[in-house]
Amino acid sequence: MEGKNVRCFALQHSVMGKEMVDDKVLVLRIRDYYKIFVTGLAVISCLTIAIMMFSTTVDTILRYLFNSPIPGIFELNEVILVVCVFMGLAWCQVERGHIRVTMGLVRLSPRKAVFLDTIVWIVALAFVLVLAHQTWIDAAYAYSIKMFRWGKVQMPIWWARALVPIGLWLLAIQLVLDIWIDICRLIGVLPAEIPELKAIKSVEDSKKEIG
Repeated sequence: MEGKNVRCFALQHSVMGKEMVDDKVLVLRIRDYYKIFVTGLAVISCLTIAIMMFSTTVDTILRYLFNSPIPGIFELNEVILVVCVFMGLAWCQVERGHIRVTMGLVRLSPRKAVFLDTIVWIVALAFVLVLAHQTWIDAAYAYSIKMFRWGKVQMPIWWARALVPIGLWLLAIQLVLDIWIDICRLIGVLPAEIPELKAIKSVEDSKKEIG
């Protein structure tokens, strides 16, 4: 009985220790604050979808009923689409909404899965940084000539081109945080497991039990 109490105390102490470590890990605090920030940008991205839907609907009704479309709606929606896509990139990464194949990861040990996950994020970061650099050059050129789109309404698009590298840089910051967290898992500062993979494994185990 005494030995059982000792084990229970040790387990409780270990859990409390992990919670205290998690509270002290800087990257987790930065991740939480950054998540709030990118969630705000995602809300703006969602609002642009509503604006595009509403403006397109009104323009279509006026076009077919009164033969009087709203000038510049098509050009405006093209520009707004950039806001919709690139302001939500980082949030999509936070929520793991991008396409991700986990068929191989779930069959690895937690530590090997974290190691492979780290490599994947590093490769993704390198690719995003190249895109961000090139699109930033393009955005700087667009701003230098005050680029606009020809149409019924001359719509300035230089600011929309600037949103492309900004969205990619925000995604790159989130990837840096993901890599940092995975490194903390590998060195033992955080538990060596990927939460989303753990959830997938639990679902698969439940299906096996039912089957």
